Amino acid sequence: MISIVDLVVNLLALVMRVGSAVSRFPSRLCRLARFRSLATGRIPFSTQLDGLVHVAGRPRVELGDRCRLGRDVFFETVGEGAVIVGEQVRINAGCFLVSYARITIGRNCLIGEYASLRDADHGIDGPGAIREQAHRSAPIVIEDDVWIGRGAAILRGVRIGAGAVVGANSVVTHDVPAGTVVAGCPARVIRKRGEPAGSAGSDSPKGP
Repeated sequence: MISIVDLVVNLLALVMRVGSAVSRFPSRLCRLARFRSLATGRIPFSTQLDGLVHVAGRPRVELGDRCRLGRDVFFETVGEGAVIVGEQVRINAGCFLVSYARITIGRNCLIGEYASLRDADHGIDGPGAIREQAHRSAPIVIEDDVWIGRGAAILRGVRIGAGAVVGANSVVTHDVPAGTVVAGCPARVIRKRGEPAGSAGSDSPKGP
């Protein structure tokens, strides 16, 4: 038999669930409006924001339909830089996307938590302090249906082919062939998708 206390607790839980569901819609609208106010470009109504998005300046961001951004995703564009994202892309919490040239992400991609996509870095061979040297930039292109694991770093000038998988905490310094699994620092091909794990050799590190 349900006690009075249990009944009261159940009723309170029901009220809280209903209240939470009702409050989600205005919260979503507020987050979307805030993001649009901070950035330039297309941020459609179908964008789902799990929390606040952070920016530096007023970044140029173009999102496809039905994208989802985790909390504390960060955008920055400098000069002619832009971040162009296809439809149905999931960018998880804490990711950094910084563009001096252009970052293009295809459709149906998954980007794990705390991944970093930066299409520029400091020069290191000129005179003076590194921080005072000009940036070198080259576009990053991520084709459709790519999965980038948690904590991976994608560096300037890299193209990741369609259907590729990048292992967690990998550092991608060169192009990734379509349909392959890469991992490591620097990242290298472990196998092709559809092949048994370890088929590239018994000394190969495990993929995602």
